[in-house]
Amino acid sequence: MKRPLAAVIALTVLMATPVLAQEAVERAEAEHLATTPLPFDAREEAREWRLWWDEADPSERPAMEAQRVTELEVAAWRDRQLARYETDFDSLARTCPEGVTDVCRVDGAGVTIVPGDAEAGIQAHPLYWQQLRMGGEWDMPRAAVILYTPTADGRLKAATWVQTAIVHEPPVVIEGQGDLYVAVPGYHDGTGRMNADVLFRWTPDAGRPFTQIDVTSWKADLADQLPPGLAVWKGVGYRWPALMAETSLWQDNDANCCPTGGDAWLSLAIEGDRLVIEHLQVNDPLITAATTIPADILGWAGRRLGCDHWMGEEAYDAERGAQIEAAVTELQCDTLEADEAVLVAHYADDEVALAQVERVRGGE
Repeated sequence: MKRPLAAVIALTVLMATPVLAQEAVERAEAEHLATTPLPFDAREEAREWRLWWDEADPSERPAMEAQRVTELEVAAWRDRQLARYETDFDSLARTCPEGVTDVCRVDGAGVTIVPGDAEAGIQAHPLYWQQLRMGGEWDMPRAAVILYTPTADGRLKAATWVQTAIVHEPPVVIEGQGDLYVAVPGYHDGTGRMNADVLFRWTPDAGRPFTQIDVTSWKADLADQLPPGLAVWKGVGYRWPALMAETSLWQDNDANCCPTGGDAWLSLAIEGDRLVIEHLQVNDPLITAATTIPADILGWAGRRLGCDHWMGEEAYDAERGAQIEAAVTELQCDTLEADEAVLVAHYADDEVALAQVERVRGGE
């Protein structure tokens, strides 16, 4: 049976719409990638959006795609405006870039001078910066940092910018192995306090003097290098001038607030356009305890803490009562005091060991 022409046209339009919508998203992403100074962030954001799109109900996707295109177009427009923006030093501390945002205030401004060497013919390089706070009273607050370089006629031209988080701090210049880098510290909102730090290679005489460095992928390498059962759940604390970082470590059964897996210190290096781990030091409390506390004290301490827990539980039914009784028997809670007396006698001349026993007892 032949379908009416109108039905065929309608069917064709319905089948083509998702494809056209995806093409519109891809075009908007390509335009944004061409204008943004943060290509690593843009690609990661596109990857995450597609994961979200894949999981969404098909009926919700058209609205998601339209919103995505609009957001990308606004971001590309803002990047183009900033790329043309120039100012002067006197205005840096009091004037936001015009037309980029409706509400803006300047939180700080300044200049950092990388000294030159006249005898070696190395020129000094000034880096001008502006720290902004954007958003109205009821808006989610956003932070931004704009880096400026001087023009031939003494003006300051916006050379790169960061506006990805709730907090961004003034830039930090890093000198190493003949190259210059600029870090813009920052973090996102929420209990995770996740990193929003951005790192650039700074080539002062280049047409585009700032190139973003990937500061994210090294964390996947860290996960592979950590001891089994330990992980990083939140952002790390960068020590930018030294290219180092520190982080707490979580065990699988930890609460989000309270890591118990010790901590790690990392020295980092820049290879190409990527931050990499140069050295990792893990301070694991399990290893520390095993190497600094006598085995008999450590074993007794584990029993003591276990007995304190189980003997404080309520036997609200027969099954729970049996569970408590089994745990108390296994831990030999009835001999704890006698075993403690043996330890105290054995380590009578060891003040450190006696103090360890006392800490477990809680100073009773």
